[in-house]
Amino acid sequence: MFAARRLRNWSEAEDVAQEAIRRALESLRAGRVEKPEAISAFLFQTALHICQHRSLSAGRQARAFQRLASDSRDDGAEPGDPLQAMLTQERREAVQRGLERLDSGDRDILTMTYVDTLEAAEIGRRLGLSPGNVRVRRHRALSRLSELLDVTSGPEKGLKS
Repeated sequence: MFAARRLRNWSEAEDVAQEAIRRALESLRAGRVEKPEAISAFLFQTALHICQHRSLSAGRQARAFQRLASDSRDDGAEPGDPLQAMLTQERREAVQRGLERLDSGDRDILTMTYVDTLEAAEIGRRLGLSPGNVRVRRHRALSRLSELLDVTSGPEKGLKS
């Protein structure tokens, strides 16, 4: 009920509850819970952390979409502009070439994140990693990809040719 009130979405709340229970069982089995009789407090704190993570992720995603929308509006192109379409296609192809040059581990994490839209916990389960490790590896993979693409950091954002 806590997650449903906090997230205002029943299906997301069910996901949070399942994840909290999974983590609690994993912690109990590993002996990381000092007082098993206080498992309800442990579950509450775990659910709170999961909800906070989801809120932060949703905020980051919303800001990324806003940046993407503002970048596409700031390019000066009119809707249906063939030059803009060509540049967009060129960027997609450059990213695809960069992905092909990454090692398979980096490529898999980026694909699961941005193509399959999986969360770090699910990626971690599939790859046998902790969610934190997935986030670190994803960050490093994005850094390597940006180096391959030679992304500029100045006001002329974009791909160098």
